[in-house]
Amino acid sequence: MNESPSIENPSQSKSSAYRIGVLLALAGTLLFSIKPVLVKVAYQYGGDVTSIMALRALTSLPFYLYILVHMCRSSENRQNVRQHGLLAVAVGILGYFFATYLDIVALEYISAQLERLLIFLFPTFVVLISWVLYKQKPNRKVVSATIIGYVGIAFVVAHDLTSLGEDVLYGSGFAILSAIAFAFYLVWSKPLIAKLGSPLFTSIGMGSAGVAILIHLAFSNADIASWSIELIAIGALLGLFCTVIPSYLIAAAMARISPTELSLSSNIGPSITAVAAVTILGEAFTWFHLIGMALVVFSVYQINRSK
Repeated sequence: MNESPSIENPSQSKSSAYRIGVLLALAGTLLFSIKPVLVKVAYQYGGDVTSIMALRALTSLPFYLYILVHMCRSSENRQNVRQHGLLAVAVGILGYFFATYLDIVALEYISAQLERLLIFLFPTFVVLISWVLYKQKPNRKVVSATIIGYVGIAFVVAHDLTSLGEDVLYGSGFAILSAIAFAFYLVWSKPLIAKLGSPLFTSIGMGSAGVAILIHLAFSNADIASWSIELIAIGALLGLFCTVIPSYLIAAAMARISPTELSLSSNIGPSITAVAAVTILGEAFTWFHLIGMALVVFSVYQINRSK
């Protein structure tokens, strides 16, 4: 007797897509979260802001350009690029050039753990930007969560000031500016992603930022011949495993889960950075770091849940 073909239950299909989306988001978060640790290692091998950014771009740019060309074989995508491509280029340069530049400068002065917590506060800046520019006033829960996040940062800054000196304030300023730039990127990229789709927007944004980085390299006084093999290898790792792969993992996750669920999945990021920083860099992890990380993660969780 022949068995009738099984028909997949829509609820099961939705549940499966959700599980896959969460796994993709966690994998992307894992790779993004080790970026500050690799940047710190690159500094140890003689890297500077220009060389680290350039090596990362040289590795990642060919992938983004290839995927962009491949996607533009579709007439619909070509039409979308003509209509919205310039805005995507501008937003991509803001999010992946300026924000990254400020972030890498910050890592010269502060610990990887503090950098990740400061960057992780970008949802609070999204709330403030939405309030100031678009009159979207936050509710009391969001305001309370924002304050909790800043208290958590104060714990880590207080510890690092005593052990690393006043450079911590200087580096923290750059990290905060990076988080603000990234917050603007998120606010302005949302309508473009709706029009272009996440993969196409990612290819345009990351590709244009890569071109901007190489232009910056061409006008700098960088001595490329002095770059060590170790530095080049770390730059390649940053470009492939901390840029290309996670960016498309996150894009694939966005197609399966909501932005809030994606944000909640990324809450594990600071913990991953802390483990890698302690294990690879030998950074201290004290009660100050534990309390600070817990407060920041709770803050971001509350903000995303309120959304």
